[in-house]
Amino acid sequence: MTSAEQITQHSEQGLARWLALTLNLIAGSALMLMMIITCLDVIGRYFFNKPLVGGVELIEVLLGIMIFMALPVISWRNEDVVVDILDSYVPPRMTLFRHIVFNVITAIALVVIGQRIWDLGVRASSHSEVTEYLHLPVGAIVSFFGVMCWFTALVLVTLGIYRALVQYRLTQTLTTQNLE
Repeated sequence: MTSAEQITQHSEQGLARWLALTLNLIAGSALMLMMIITCLDVIGRYFFNKPLVGGVELIEVLLGIMIFMALPVISWRNEDVVVDILDSYVPPRMTLFRHIVFNVITAIALVVIGQRIWDLGVRASSHSEVTEYLHLPVGAIVSFFGVMCWFTALVLVTLGIYRALVQYRLTQTLTTQNLE
């Protein structure tokens, strides 16, 4: 990781910092609840011959919540999985261009995916679909996932591109300082 990336890695301030903290806290809580529910289900199933009713449904919903809450933070921090074998050989301007194009293409894909998920949620709501055991409203849950896709797309276009520009400027500044 370059020093420019280290500087901007977790440098959110103000609203972005609190939003990242909130989203990560919700995603982490969902993960913790998934672990607790799984443990209770296994203990109940094997020791008392009574599995946790609705445990699978809760795990499914919590998994979606965890993924879609963490997605915006991962996106604006550029913490997605990348192969950077050739990054040290690529000029900074080309890296900036690649980051911007990648963020825009990914945002467009997330808008399309979010629209499809939203449509599924609306359809489920119109049929009043609920989960089998806990009777959770499927439409509301699925629609929320669509909204989080759109939010992630917005984050990619705004904060993702902003972060790419900041990294480019820091790289330029560090390169200029190293030449002097």
